Amino acid sequence: MYRKYLSILISGCVLTACTGETTASVTSKTIPVEKITQIEAKVKKLYPDADTKLQHQIVDVAVESLESMVFIKGGTFMMGAFKAPCSPISTDRMDWSPDAKCNTTISNFKTGSNFIHKVTLSDYSLANHEATYHGFDAFKRAHNLPVVRAEDREKYDLPDEQFKNKATPTKTWQEAKDYCLWLGELTGSSIDLPTEAQWEYAARNRGKHLYYATNNGYLQPKNGRHLVDGRYVDYTKDEWNIGDINDRYKVKLYPPNPLGLYDMSGNTQEWVNDWYSKNYYQQSSELDPQGPSTGSKKVMRGWDLTTYRTGEDIVQDEYYSSIGFRCAVQETTPVK
Repeated sequence: MYRKYLSILISGCVLTACTGETTASVTSKTIPVEKITQIEAKVKKLYPDADTKLQHQIVDVAVESLESMVFIKGGTFMMGAFKAPCSPISTDRMDWSPDAKCNTTISNFKTGSNFIHKVTLSDYSLANHEATYHGFDAFKRAHNLPVVRAEDREKYDLPDEQFKNKATPTKTWQEAKDYCLWLGELTGSSIDLPTEAQWEYAARNRGKHLYYATNNGYLQPKNGRHLVDGRYVDYTKDEWNIGDINDRYKVKLYPPNPLGLYDMSGNTQEWVNDWYSKNYYQQSSELDPQGPSTGSKKVMRGWDLTTYRTGEDIVQDEYYSSIGFRCAVQETTPVK
């Protein structure tokens, strides 16, 4: 979305005009000015000692979090790791059919994801991209905490701009949870992590039998090739829908899935709200399942297949680049 800072750093005025009237420091094509000024007032109230640059960054992150939300109409689908063709020409280009009989991965048995069950979801909204360093840096600095990889960034004099559009890693599940709740506090919206069911439903374009959450349901990697009439043909630049190692963790480089959601295949694994249980799919409620009430691990979704799931320790050894997240709005009406 188009958004720009206005020139307000004149005559010592910060977030308000010199006349005392409120003026928006950020403009948006989708978020009303009144909403932005409310966010600015909240930021000033919560962080009066933050410098001008940080206050602007917090406002920018909060407004963008609302801009990025894709409204998803709820519905009913069969959740779980549906079967795949047994002898596909390429596992990157599979089409589902009712007679598909083979498992997509052996982990389906280990994690219980092969138990197909009926789920009905209410309407909700989901961020079209994973949380970035730009947003997470603002969150960390607002709470006087070191940014991710602070020592390396200082040692090698790495500018924030170098990380700005990369998916931020988290060391703990709680960091992801707290970040989404923080956005909710700033914006007045019910922002939280998505549930596991919400994540899968969205990745599968409202529950369709899609193996990958790309624009066409296939993986067409940068610098990759596929078999056509017995010979390998390189994908053109216009056909790429997933990056190579040099693009890993950059957000929104390639086309989104049909709902407008980026990087739900091919980037990071993403924390969701649910506690993990191998047997939960067999016990899941049908309407808006929330996962087990307790546990020792949290569910992580993403990486490649739309149905892939794993349970991960809520505290990791370090900030792994492969572990990210995105936020959701737990409301049944579109963000305004």
